[in-house]
Amino acid sequence: MNRLPHTWDALLARFGRFTDIQERAIEPLLAGRNCLLVSATASGKTEAALAPMLERQLQLTIHQRRQNQLNTLFIVPTRALSRDLLRRLEQPVARLNLRLGVKTGDEPALKANRPPDVLITTPESLDSMLANRPRFLLNVRAVVLDELHLYADTARGDQLRVLLNRLRRLRRFAHQKGDADSPDVQFCGLSATVDDPQTLAAQYFTDPLVIHSPGQREIDEELYEFHGPASLGELFASLAGRGARKVLGFCQTRHECEQLAHLFHGAAPFGERAYAHHAHLAARVRHGVEQNFAALDSGLCWATATLELGIDIGDVDLIVLVGPPPDAASFLQRIGRGNRRTKRTAVACFYRNEREHALFRVFLRLARAGGSLQSVANAPFRPSVVAQQLFSYVKQTRTGEIEPNAAYELFHTPQGQPLLSQVDYQAIIDKLLQDKYFMPAYGTLLQPGPEWEKLYERREIYSNLGGPEPLEIVDDLTGRRLGFANQPFAPGATFLLGGKPQRATRQTGRKLFVTSTRETATQKTGSNTVPRPLAPELVRALAQEMGLPIAAKTLYLLKLAEEEESAETTLLHCAGLNYGQVLGDWLEKMGCGIVEHCDELSLTISLNGPLPPFEFAAADLAVCVNKRWRKLESGYAPGRWHKLLPNEARSHYVLAAFGVARFKEMFEGSITRQ
Repeated sequence: MNRLPHTWDALLARFGRFTDIQERAIEPLLAGRNCLLVSATASGKTEAALAPMLERQLQLTIHQRRQNQLNTLFIVPTRALSRDLLRRLEQPVARLNLRLGVKTGDEPALKANRPPDVLITTPESLDSMLANRPRFLLNVRAVVLDELHLYADTARGDQLRVLLNRLRRLRRFAHQKGDADSPDVQFCGLSATVDDPQTLAAQYFTDPLVIHSPGQREIDEELYEFHGPASLGELFASLAGRGARKVLGFCQTRHECEQLAHLFHGAAPFGERAYAHHAHLAARVRHGVEQNFAALDSGLCWATATLELGIDIGDVDLIVLVGPPPDAASFLQRIGRGNRRTKRTAVACFYRNEREHALFRVFLRLARAGGSLQSVANAPFRPSVVAQQLFSYVKQTRTGEIEPNAAYELFHTPQGQPLLSQVDYQAIIDKLLQDKYFMPAYGTLLQPGPEWEKLYERREIYSNLGGPEPLEIVDDLTGRRLGFANQPFAPGATFLLGGKPQRATRQTGRKLFVTSTRETATQKTGSNTVPRPLAPELVRALAQEMGLPIAAKTLYLLKLAEEEESAETTLLHCAGLNYGQVLGDWLEKMGCGIVEHCDELSLTISLNGPLPPFEFAAADLAVCVNKRWRKLESGYAPGRWHKLLPNEARSHYVLAAFGVARFKEMFEGSITRQ
């Protein structure tokens, strides 16, 4: 407490005493170290970072600290989390005689003549500020990166890495010009469980100190076979006997979220207190759901991933998962939303088949062991982010032009290693010139071209989220924005939005006008998102949980049928769809037979004879990957702008994401067993 004379009362006194992560973070952060704080949900990570970092700012001499300057950035992954943090932190920060602000696409513009001392923002809004108001950020001394594990191996994560490089470059330039008293920026990442925290942190800042506070809350789980909404109704009918009143449910698709919200709206035991929450609802609608659900002591809310994070929606008694999420990190986030004021969390997991049942069991085991099988060590940088960042960076420059060689320095790690080759970088520049996104200016300089202008007019250049601009859904009677749709609906078509039926009346430009109706919804609301296949390590764990015969360096053969000249055989590879497909291509290349079918656990092949020794030349594997790179690409989430890249850069990314070395390590030297 003595080490935090200014910030203890404002930020930490409510805890009564330091939590473990708070106590261990004080000294290194006060000393200016870059840190990654890893601990369970509801452990006080936010205050563990802010209290010492703001204390350090407040203890600067009056000559070093100037008024009306933004000093601290708090970067969050969602707009909803930014609003929640504002509610939590506005009064404590005001007690320090500091101003707290929020800058996202949902919030009003900041006043240039009165910037906040601390700003909560998203990567996309930081991108916009760097491009349009870089002077606003000249005096940023400290950056908190919240929920850092959610950026791991994503296009947004790669975007954030470059944005931090741009911020560091801006600070150095300001210091050289005398507009900043120091070029230094201190970083602190906050994360839940990740298997390689040192590597994760090093992607965003130098010399990271990882502070890991072990411990997870106890989990009270129930697993049920899912037979449709009736299965959920049976569970909800038993809530009174469990002493549970407030339920947060997670679905795997927006369509399922809408359906369940509609089916349970007005039904027992929640009545009108049933809601839907997802990213395609308008900000005003989402805010209303969050506020209404938080105020209730009894209610039901169905959500996609939008409520995975620590948004204050009150104390939830039970988490319901309809189908398993795509990875263990997401599972941990979801179950962590329940019973946040106790040391236990209750979760009901509904599975549709044995695969989902086994996957839930894997996630529960990992949650208790404090692991996630989420590694970022082999995740390559996405070259599509180069295009997006050049689109944004040219807006930041004083002349509205970029010099490609100077801009290439932005695409390096904090330690100075290139994130992509100079050859691929130049090929991307050439393709953007060819397609009129840039045009030659004086000498080696480039200026925006007509295609860039179109993107800028649509305000699309600051984001790697989603795909093409969606339709805006507008209430035809009030003119209020209700949400967004990825596909058009013909007049008269009905669909669900926020769990309520809407009927399309007309479309004008990018606006779809609707009216509320009691008719049955006839069309689904689609999604542009392609689900990523399970990682090879997770598929291995899944196979073991399902009781399949699997051992290290062993491939099992199961003979299905035998004819005169061929034997159709199933080979259990248990390494995921992408690895299975390439293994099948390699077997065909080696003349072993014809692959008839492949999935994430096995492949079926008509063998011509015995299998050869599993010895792979890297060049042969590269040929197999490059043969099908277009089919593999979407499974590696290449980012929104990947179609703007030359084919060489796209295929090079797929090969790097595939991981030839990891494939060889998994299969090379394998023996086969009948």
